[in-house]
Parts: sequence; C-alpha cells; structure tokens
Amino acid sequence: MKKILRSAFSAMYRKYQNWQRRDAFLKVSPPYRLHLGCGNIRITGFCNVDVVETIATDIIDDVKTLQLFPAESASEIYACHVLEHFSHEDIPRILKRWYEVLQPGGCLRISVPDTDRIVKIYSNNWKHFQTPGNSPWIGLIYGGQSSPYDYHKTGFNFCWLKYLLESCGFSDCREYPHEPHFINGLQDGSLAKEPFGEYLSLNMFTIKPQKGINQ
Repeated sequence: MKKILRSAFSAMYRKYQNWQRRDAFLKVSPPYRLHLGCGNIRITGFCNVDVVETIATDIIDDVKTLQLFPAESASEIYACHVLEHFSHEDIPRILKRWYEVLQPGGCLRISVPDTDRIVKIYSNNWKHFQTPGNSPWIGLIYGGQSSPYDYHKTGFNFCWLKYLLESCGFSDCREYPHEPHFINGLQDGSLAKEPFGEYLSLNMFTIKPQKGINQ
C-alpha cells in the first residue's frame, strides 16, 4: 500500500513540476530556441520538448506536429537523433512543420545516424562483427527498442537529407563539425564515436530563407 501511495505521489509531483515548467515557458515571449526530442538532456536557454515527460522536459508536445508552437515562433531548432524514429512517409511532413515554426532566417540543426559512415565503419571492422558476442550493430541501426518511441524507422545520408530539406524550402544545407559541440560543453548523440573512435552521426545545418519557396 505504501509503495502504491509513493508511486501516486511521485506521479502527481511530476505533473506539478511539468505544469510549473509550462507556466514558466508560456511567460517567455517568442522567438524560441527549441530542443526537440530532448529525452533526458536539458539544454539551458532552449525550450526542451519531448512527447513524454522526462527530467529535462519543459513542454510535452509531439515533435511531429508541434501543436503548442505557432508559425514563425522559433529562431532555432535542434533535433539530435530524433528523425530516424519516424517513418519515411512522416519525414517530409515533419520537416515542413518545422519549417513553418521557424522564423525566416531561422536555423535548423539536425543530427542523425549517418548511413554512409556506418557502412564504411562496419566494413572496416568486419572481423569485429563476425566475432561471437558482437551484434551486427542492431542498436545503432534499429534503435535501442526500450520503449515504443525507441525504434529506428528510416535512415539518412547527406545527399538524401539535403534533398528532403531543400524540397521543404530550406537552403544553405551543409554539415557542421562534430566537435566542439555548437553548444559549449554539451554531450549528446551527435558526438557518438564508440567503439571505433569514428563519428557515427550526420550533423546538418540549414536555414529557412528570408524569402523561401513556401512563403
């Protein structure tokens, strides 16, 4: 009985904390800096958004639709290892929605597992993956699968992601360096390079032009 009560109290307290965070956020005027799919990583100065409540979440919202964010309300969007968790069909709609939420001149940074890098690293370490006990990188390729949100459903390389972004109206698509992280001191999936010491992510920077094709 005590365990049930503690669990219920903890759930109520988490909801209270979330309401406090949301109230604090709503007092802030746009433009916002959005950290989408934040998980347990909180970035100071950003509104940390996730579909589930975590220790880092400021706002609970579906990053596919961003229903709580008006058009042109964000100056910057950062999404690290998020897009691969959605289907091929979802990706264009998601990118178009992020385009809408960004202000003209606003920037989008995306980090995803890079299929080109993964293939090359896998090939160069073929013997490792033929050794019993070493999985064929199923976590990296298919996701950790620890929850319904932790499955990888699609993949990207620079050419494909650039094409998708430009199709939605984004411009100036380019890779940005892994290190140093563009946010000083932050450690997240964009810096992943284990176990072979080679970066695994594609880190893409792009902007919504002042006069984009969708405006």
